[in-house]
Amino acid sequence: MAEISKLEDEAHGASMAAALEKLQVEANCSLCLDYLKEPMILGCGHNFCKACITCCWEDLEQDFPCPVCQKTSQYQNLRPNRQLGSMVEIAKQLQGFTQKIREENLCFEHQEAMSLLCYEDQEAVCPTCAIYHTQQAHTILQLDDVTKECKEKLQKCLEPLEQKLEEISCCKASEEKKPGELKRLVESHRQQILKEFEELHRRLDEEQQTLLSRLEKEEQDILQRLRKNAAHLGERRWDLTYLVTEVEDKCLQSGFEMLKDVKSTLEKCDKVKTMEVTTVSIELEKNFSNFPRQYFALRKILKQLIAPHSGFSRQRM
Repeated sequence: MAEISKLEDEAHGASMAAALEKLQVEANCSLCLDYLKEPMILGCGHNFCKACITCCWEDLEQDFPCPVCQKTSQYQNLRPNRQLGSMVEIAKQLQGFTQKIREENLCFEHQEAMSLLCYEDQEAVCPTCAIYHTQQAHTILQLDDVTKECKEKLQKCLEPLEQKLEEISCCKASEEKKPGELKRLVESHRQQILKEFEELHRRLDEEQQTLLSRLEKEEQDILQRLRKNAAHLGERRWDLTYLVTEVEDKCLQSGFEMLKDVKSTLEKCDKVKTMEVTTVSIELEKNFSNFPRQYFALRKILKQLIAPHSGFSRQRM
């Protein structure tokens, strides 16, 4: 029975607290969020301070909206709500009463000082409430003694906490400096990369010029052989043209005229059969197929890597 009575008292106390909270909410003005002063009720049923709703409608001549539900009326249909005004005064008094209970650490139900602590429930209780807790075989302690002991424990925790706080503060300060240090390190490495690739690019350009020069020299050598061979073939062509004419003329001759010097003509024809017609090959002996494959792979990689760095350098400039 004692337990049921206690539960009923607690439920009653909780219900009263909720009712007080609801009463205080209803006693507030939705515009100034303070207790209603001279409450005025609108046609829609909402209440406001007289001064607040008058100020809200100050610049309006018609269609006066409710600030809460926006329902409009053609006229300033304001009526004093005296009953609500009386409830507001009651709510103010109750607020003062509950504030006093909180400030003086009084039991809301018995208005007695909560000087004891229920160990199992970990809540402060007054002597009257302690009777119920004792009946439940709960341990009741003096609140001052528990508070003193707890304070000593907290003070012991304070020193390591302050040390850890100082450690974290120093670590945080160090971490906050690292972005600047990182930026300097990155810039140093970036400049080193640009310098190394610039040197590599210069050396590759030199190698490129050397290879192009060799290629051009080979071209000139081949062209010179082509011109020399073309001149030699021109001479042979002229000799053969002359020999063809000579043979044709011999064929038109008859008798002794044909046999005259025919031996020389036939000897010339025999020599033509063994004449070698030479051509000059334009195949490049020193062509790119003989260049190291690493050269072209390196140039390809270099172009891929230098392009982003070049863009970055232009952006910085």
